[in-house]
Amino acid sequence: MNAIGTSIGRPQLGCGLGARRGHLQRVVILLAFLTMGCTGAGAERGPRELALGIDACEYCHMTVDDPLRAAQWIPREGRILTFDEPGCLVAWLQRNPDAEGRAFVADAETGEWLPAHDAVFHVGVTRTGMGFDVVSYADGADPPAGGELLRWDELLTRGVRDAHTH
Repeated sequence: MNAIGTSIGRPQLGCGLGARRGHLQRVVILLAFLTMGCTGAGAERGPRELALGIDACEYCHMTVDDPLRAAQWIPREGRILTFDEPGCLVAWLQRNPDAEGRAFVADAETGEWLPAHDAVFHVGVTRTGMGFDVVSYADGADPPAGGELLRWDELLTRGVRDAHTH
């Protein structure tokens, strides 16, 4: 005690700085756990929004400029890869057979992202920038007449011929 009758030194537990620091640490830890739950830590990632005219195709290096033809590869870890068209994604997978991840393609009618295994691929009619001529549609869509309709597994098995690269 000092001359006026107050304590000098460390604050007592429960009412001073030490109690506030402990409380703050518990709040920070709680917020960290809540944030991980809210952001889906550990959840699978999905396709990201494209930066049209800025994103470059991982295979041909052209800028991705058509949201109705684009594709994305979502690896288990690392950055999401963008592709100018589904044929570029298939060609990239042919060159990277050990790649682990998930493929998404844009529906040629709506631009909505579809898991590639849920899409159908119209091959050989619609001309695409790289010349693969592979266009993706939602299952049940009515693509233009002619060409072939393939499922994702069939397209991967068949592969694509090596088209023009930049």
